[in-house]
Amino acid sequence: KSLEIQKKLVEYQGEDRIILARDLLAEILKDNQSKKVYKTKFPLLDDITGGFRKGQLVIISASTGQGKTSWAQTLTKHFVEQGERCLWFSYEVGIEDFMEKMPSGVDMFWLPKQMKQNSMLWLKNRILEGIAKENTRIVFIDHLHYLLEMQRMAEAKSLSLLIGMMLRDLKRLAIEHGVLIFLISHMRKVETNERPELEDLRDSSFVAQESDYVIMLLRETKKEAGEIYTLNSTRLYVKKNRRNGKLGIIRMDYTDN
Repeated sequence: KSLEIQKKLVEYQGEDRIILARDLLAEILKDNQSKKVYKTKFPLLDDITGGFRKGQLVIISASTGQGKTSWAQTLTKHFVEQGERCLWFSYEVGIEDFMEKMPSGVDMFWLPKQMKQNSMLWLKNRILEGIAKENTRIVFIDHLHYLLEMQRMAEAKSLSLLIGMMLRDLKRLAIEHGVLIFLISHMRKVETNERPELEDLRDSSFVAQESDYVIMLLRETKKEAGEIYTLNSTRLYVKKNRRNGKLGIIRMDYTDN
């Protein structure tokens, strides 16, 4: 029986077969030459990241009210202008409020007619539906904590581990089905103009560990006569970059358009 197994293994040609390292590298390089790169139209960000790709999970994080959803909507505008097909899951605000905040003229993207909270299975099925029907390859999810399933939270011994499992599921889905996922996640409130760090991501270190990129936003402020004023400028921090390791800080100004 051992000889029969060995004979079958000699003839095995499955996708997970062992292969000579240099042959595998040649296949990867050949695939990368034709692999689509998604540019954000923020030149400095595109220079740091090298552009985003299918199969990647990108975390967008900031404290409440720092503009993470608005920036994700701006990314949507830039992708749509390049003919890309985006799918949105907006758990936090209703459709009318969400559309009012979307940059003007941006309506060629997709979203569920009704949202269902606390269900990873539902989310996965809607992402697969978007691929099947409309070939939507860029997915925005706002935000992470709405995906926490009550039953799994009750069963889990650790909220951190549960979030890690969810992130791993999303990363696997991105790879297996060739989508680029932007996931908005909360960050603890940091001191005024303090540089945010990966440790400021809320609830789980796995948010950073399981992602390909972590982008953190911080609105700039100024202090006058003892009062703190929020400015229309934001610092964008690339705090993790699994692709090429480049990190950086970019200053952005908000406009009405």
